[in-house]
Formats: sequence, C-alpha cells, structure tokens
Amino acid sequence: MSSAAAKHNGGRRQSLALSARIVAATLGNYVVTSLATGLLARTWPIAPAQATMASTLLAFAIFPVIALTAFAVRSPWKLWAGLIAAAVLLGGGLWLSLASGGRL
Repeated sequence: MSSAAAKHNGGRRQSLALSARIVAATLGNYVVTSLATGLLARTWPIAPAQATMASTLLAFAIFPVIALTAFAVRSPWKLWAGLIAAAVLLGGGLWLSLASGGRL
C-alpha cells in the first residue's frame, strides 16, 4: 500500500469519526435530552406545570453538556454506546411512567 493510499484511508476514517460525533452531538443529543425532560416532568413531586417548566429549563443545561461530551470522548463508539444506553434507560423509565398511569 502506498503512502498516498494510507493517507487517504486515514483521512476517510477521521472524517467518518467526525461525522459520527456531529450526528451524536445533534440527533442523539436531542433524543436523550427530550427523553430526560419527559421523564423528569412526569416524576418530579411538584405541580405538573412547575415540573414541566423545571424540566424544560434543565434541558437547556443537559443539551450543551452532552454536546461538549460528544467531542471530548476518545472514541465515537463509546460515545454512541453511552447515548444508546442513556436513551434505553430514560425511554424505559418514561414508558413505565406512562404505562403505570402516572400524571401528565
């Protein structure tokens, strides 16, 4: 394999890793933040309107933390594994809250 081909493959790999991080920082982040907001709004022991407002305000702190973490983690695979695990846990909690007839 020539040096030029090795550089091309390395550049492609870096481009793919960067694309994975950008998608995780936007779409994956949106999914996790919205699930966290929904779960918090349904489970906080305060008035529903206040819980919704507090959860939405907290989402403004959660979103940039996840976005910054997307570019701080060493591996895009670990990033996606963490996002998927968080989405499954939060989604499961939200589903249980909905299935148990929790408040809206």
